[in-house]
Amino acid sequence: MTIKQALAALAMTGTLALAFPATPARANGAASTRNLILLGAAAGYLIIQHNRKVHERYAEDAQRQAALEQQNNNAWAAYNQEKRAYSEELAVNRELQKEVAYQHNVVEQQRRQLAAINVHKNFVSPGVALSPRSGGGRQIAMASFGWGQI
Repeated sequence: MTIKQALAALAMTGTLALAFPATPARANGAASTRNLILLGAAAGYLIIQHNRKVHERYAEDAQRQAALEQQNNNAWAAYNQEKRAYSEELAVNRELQKEVAYQHNVVEQQRRQLAAINVHKNFVSPGVALSPRSGGGRQIAMASFGWGQI
């Protein structure tokens, strides 16, 4: 029994004592029986209220525990999702690295082929055209996007 419960019981007993002052016992015992019945009813009421409060607290604790478990489950699910997304990103990066390595090999192969046939002396890079007016000098090609000449 907690201090609050003891104080409530004491207050209830005091209230009953004031409401039904002690009188000498009568020969018929009607007052004594009435007082015992009222005291028993008051004690029963206090026990019922106490049990109700205890069960409410148990329910609140259970709800709190369920919410914490839900948060933990959500956190674990989020962690697993992030881990899976990271693994997928790693796979994408590996594929991109393979593509870059393949393209690098193709470029190197083409450079070797051009070097083998000695094309690099006469090779003109894209976007550069020979100007017939300047006697073979290089002129940058003009591109038009519909705005006229700039």
